[in-house]
Amino acid sequence: MKYFPERLKAARKMNGFSLQDLSDAIKNQFNKQALQRLETGEAKPDSQTISLLSKALHLPADYFVRETVVQLEELRFRKLKKLPVKEVEKITAQTVDYLERCLELEDMLGIDNKIAFIPKTYALKSEDDIEKAVLDLRKKWKLGEDALTNIIDILEENGVKVYLIDTDASFSGMSTVLNGKIAVIVLNGNKEIPVVRRRFSALHELAHLYLDLSAFNEKRAEKICDRFASSMLIVPAKLIQILGNKRTSIVMRELYFIAGKYGISLSAIAYQAMSLGIVSVSYHRFFMIRYSQFKTRDKEYVVYSGKENSDRFLQLLFRAVAEEIISTSKAASLNNQRLGDFRELLDNAVK
Repeated sequence: MKYFPERLKAARKMNGFSLQDLSDAIKNQFNKQALQRLETGEAKPDSQTISLLSKALHLPADYFVRETVVQLEELRFRKLKKLPVKEVEKITAQTVDYLERCLELEDMLGIDNKIAFIPKTYALKSEDDIEKAVLDLRKKWKLGEDALTNIIDILEENGVKVYLIDTDASFSGMSTVLNGKIAVIVLNGNKEIPVVRRRFSALHELAHLYLDLSAFNEKRAEKICDRFASSMLIVPAKLIQILGNKRTSIVMRELYFIAGKYGISLSAIAYQAMSLGIVSVSYHRFFMIRYSQFKTRDKEYVVYSGKENSDRFLQLLFRAVAEEIISTSKAASLNNQRLGDFRELLDNAVK
């Protein structure tokens, strides 16, 4: 039971529970003081206690005895100003759990989990270098200059771990680098989050991982990451080709066309058009007022029909089972499922 105390604490945070919440969930069979003694290691659990906690926290029993690979303290995200502390702890704990399972699975399959670049080293002399950074990365990853489809897949193919969590809609995404070599992006998988926003957030976080932003203050760094994301979604040359070098105004239908093809929001297109000097600052200001007045934001989300998801972890899990590297019970444990539920998932995947 060496790892039980920290595993219990992590599991509680994954569920967004306080000690009292957990006590309520197990119908007060342990009060919060007793649970605290379990978390500190002062008390030892028996198999019945582990079973009780397993059901309440929606985790397989062997989760509580699994060796800890990633410590909560090792995961450092930029400050999440809009979310309460409990929600931040929940997101962080769930990300740690995902990373542990993912790294263990990759290790068993002999997969190198290093990212395809040295984190935070692409230096910008000025903001004018952002487009060059985008083109260099697109070339390095063999993406060409056309529209990107599943960005999450692209990131994971290049060693960036992407984890989707269902949380408050005010949260878009965050990123970090673990041990200087494992890059992680966390995105909101909430159905209320439009796909175009998730795509933009993924690339905004990629900018934080890829670029050296140490010379810029926080506000300016965020603007740089926004511009990087927009340019990754549609490279400047393509936007100029579509809209022309100089415009005094833009018809909304033009932007819908671009949004539908490239999976980018209208506001991001308009901002990029201003950054490239296609439209003036004053016209951009006028456009954004009109954009808000006519609730264009609500309409644009149905324009792009693509999807942003990842099946990589499940694919690796099925591969490990098929190659008899792990048993189905181990696979179920790695997927935080009961054996019967995982077998049903596996059967449906085969059909």
